[in-house]
Amino acid sequence: MCGLAGIVGEVDLMEQVLLHMSAAQNHRGKETPNSWVSSFIDARVGLMHNRMKTIDMAVAPKQPFEDNDTGLVVMLDGEIFNYEDVRRQLENYYSFTTRGMCEVITKAYDRWGDGCFDRFEGYFSIVIYNRWSEELLLCRDRFGIKPLYYATQRGNLFFASEIKALFAGGIRPLLSAERWASYLAYSTYGSPYETFWEGVHQLPAGFLLHYNGYSLVEKRWYEFEKRVSLWSEESPERLPEAFLEQMYRSVGYSLMGEMEKGLSLNGSLESALFISLMKEIGLPRSLKSYMHYRGKLHQSGVLWSAEMLAETPLPMEQVKITKSMLLKELDYLARWQEEPIDGLNTITYSAFFRVMHKRGLSVLSGGWGLNHFLGGVSLPGDSSTSLVPSEVLSADFRRLARKPEYRRSFVSENENLRFCDLCYERIPHLLRSVDKMSMYYGVQIRNAFLNHNLIEIAFALADGSSGKHRKAWFSDKIVMPLLPEKIRLAPKNEVEGLYDIPTELKGWADEVVHDLRFGQVSEWFDYPRLERAWENPESGVFSDPVKAWKLLSLCLQLKSLT
Repeated sequence: MCGLAGIVGEVDLMEQVLLHMSAAQNHRGKETPNSWVSSFIDARVGLMHNRMKTIDMAVAPKQPFEDNDTGLVVMLDGEIFNYEDVRRQLENYYSFTTRGMCEVITKAYDRWGDGCFDRFEGYFSIVIYNRWSEELLLCRDRFGIKPLYYATQRGNLFFASEIKALFAGGIRPLLSAERWASYLAYSTYGSPYETFWEGVHQLPAGFLLHYNGYSLVEKRWYEFEKRVSLWSEESPERLPEAFLEQMYRSVGYSLMGEMEKGLSLNGSLESALFISLMKEIGLPRSLKSYMHYRGKLHQSGVLWSAEMLAETPLPMEQVKITKSMLLKELDYLARWQEEPIDGLNTITYSAFFRVMHKRGLSVLSGGWGLNHFLGGVSLPGDSSTSLVPSEVLSADFRRLARKPEYRRSFVSENENLRFCDLCYERIPHLLRSVDKMSMYYGVQIRNAFLNHNLIEIAFALADGSSGKHRKAWFSDKIVMPLLPEKIRLAPKNEVEGLYDIPTELKGWADEVVHDLRFGQVSEWFDYPRLERAWENPESGVFSDPVKAWKLLSLCLQLKSLT
């Protein structure tokens, strides 16, 4: 895991500006940051890298990595799990001077061009600068697990792993009224290009950005629909086999490396499956497991997680998230969050990452990802989506809201819903949020089942069927043969409310909402109506806590600007 930052153009004191950008995301890599600055046409290009080693701890060269053979300079945020396999393919054509990932990237890009990224398995944002042709390339992984943002100002290009680093480089921090209006009115997180800040863009997942000093050209390098179509051509017998092979492969990737690792459990099917696959692969040395909970122990999934681990030597630590931890986490979130938070569950996870940081963990693995391609979804603006009532928004602000329109990529409406959830809305937002929280505490998250092959095969297997049918197939063909006969999963009714505002946070919530009257976005609301609705729960306007959290997210975002 790392922090990437760069500038292309004519910027005074470029080295100093890069240091400011690096300092803003220093939590992404505690090693001394390295910079690389050179001429670029009639201006300059500067790259800065915050680094924290993961897989190739002992052999990784410093970044930005300059390859004299190819003329390429590379920076990487993330992990390419199969980089040694790719290296072996390239050894027939190149001589290597290091054992790290970055040299593999330079040689692969020199050999295959943009096609090299399709050979990489993992989570990554990559920056490549060609010294010979004076061209810059930005790349983001297939599902946007690793972030990459950019902005232009006075003809200069700025890019970074985090939005706050762009602000540190001189980009003005200004909330996007249109984006927030659409979020509050329709619950949409925006297009793949948008952020909640004016003039700040994200490179969409599975895209490249080419810059030659005159034009920015975005290009899609990963086409999910085509990959699903290719898997659909496989025989019905082959697909379950391939799915299982990829599951073993994904769990193996999650356990790679010699750094301190932990296993996060929640008593769910994902946890049970991960443990079963891990037992067959082999348990890493010194691996520990953790389970966080809030409230009463017997009302969480802790006891079920402990039962799952009973036949393994893995110790499990129970991490209770207390009232004081939640209040402290809210203060931290107000300092660095860059988009809405999704209820109490987000705050709880952030506090859990802080505990994992104190335990000295570099990587936290788990069975995250199954819910990303199993089950049903609803899209923003649907009748089942909780929206902030229009009567508490000012008329001018409400008119800025746009209901999202989605590209139809599949014949089946059910598959279109899942595709939009995966590539446009909820899942990209969750991935950005998890990356931001975990990186703030210096803990790399490995989403074991968020493997592109798994998701592609799941879509191919579904063939337009419902989430219920998909779950039944998955349970019968994959899960049950792998699990012990007596395995028990945490009952759904044991899971705590993800959005309820607990009593201990009610005072805080009242205070931040009341501050809206005098804040810089006070014109966004009809405040008298908002205040009456907030202070009178019996009115029903904010009876759904999801609506309340949307408002609280905006309040937190405003606090981050003070």
